[in-house]
Amino acid sequence: MPDWMAKLRPFLFPALAVAIAYAAWQSYGAKGLLLALLMISFWVLLHFTKLMRLLRAAAKRPMGHVRNAKVLHGSLKKGMPLVEVVRRTQSLGLRHSDPEHDPEVLEWGDENGDAVICTFLRGRLQTFELRLAEPARAGSSTVAAEPERPRT
Repeated sequence: MPDWMAKLRPFLFPALAVAIAYAAWQSYGAKGLLLALLMISFWVLLHFTKLMRLLRAAAKRPMGHVRNAKVLHGSLKKGMPLVEVVRRTQSLGLRHSDPEHDPEVLEWGDENGDAVICTFLRGRLQTFELRLAEPARAGSSTVAAEPERPRT
């Protein structure tokens, strides 16, 4: 998405809402304006409820945890909103950047030690990388291997 489109995105919904309200006012007068305002407020409440339900579910899970980091890495796409990434992980990410500053760097990891590090700019995914856990060395095992018994 071009940078100028990303800068216009926050103004899209208010402009559309004003256009709908104006068209309703011109077509049906005060009753049309009231209906348009009720429909717009209903739409806002639906999205607010959806977001609160997502955050409530994410708050119940460990922060920065995902079932499988490799699967998450495969499902990410550049430009995804942060809300969609949280929906896929069902968890809030561990923050690696200053709060309230762009870009935001968040991390999600799994039990195997693999992790996905995501960078968000204005709430949109810009870069993401998979950090794999180091495999255990064969000689550094703490459990001694039992010698093989000869077959008779």
